[in-house]
Amino acid sequence: MGHVKLLTILLFFLASGSSASQIETQINDFIENHETKRLQTTYPNARIEIEIQNRVALEYLPDCDNQYFTIENQRPESMSRTTYAIACETPFWKSYVPVRQNIFITGIKAAAPISRGDVISRQNTDIGEVDLATLRGHLYTEQNPPYGLLASRNIRINDFITDGQTEQPNLVKKGARVLITAQSNSIVVRMNGVALEDGVKGQQIRVENVSSGRIVYGKVVSSGEVLVNY
Repeated sequence: MGHVKLLTILLFFLASGSSASQIETQINDFIENHETKRLQTTYPNARIEIEIQNRVALEYLPDCDNQYFTIENQRPESMSRTTYAIACETPFWKSYVPVRQNIFITGIKAAAPISRGDVISRQNTDIGEVDLATLRGHLYTEQNPPYGLLASRNIRINDFITDGQTEQPNLVKKGARVLITAQSNSIVVRMNGVALEDGVKGQQIRVENVSSGRIVYGKVVSSGEVLVNY
């Protein structure tokens, strides 16, 4: 009698293991053929890792033929944890599977501590791989480097650099001589001026026309040049 009971328990666990193996295969197929490809479309240069959590729970689910099996990502916009809703039509059952996903991309990080106000360059940075879910802001990459920008705060060694940690350098400084370019349709007039305040590229600043003494607002377009539209 004891042998029969032991055999029954053994068969139960073998059957459970078989179910988990089949369902895991179906989920892994979904990950490989759908989710990984979907994320790689959004993040084409990323390394994607997706892993099923709490596999033990799958052991209690019956087998389900592929034609009756459905799966849906409940949080497709997530960059870290999500849940898959899985269901079977025959026999009918429904369950939820927690899933961990990581999206690793290559970006620019500090190779040495960078103090606030320091210029970010190739010399004080390096390349590394980082999980997107750990970042705040847009990461600078080799295709979009932060070289020439200033650190807007202290950046620690090995910290990945995002747009929230940088600022544009001043192209024009208060009191500096500038070239005022006034443009109206096809007519362009240039005159000497003095900047009345600091300015980064694209910023509107006050400048004084040296010859007339008139103060106007102009947009900083390059080092020492301000554009005034009429």
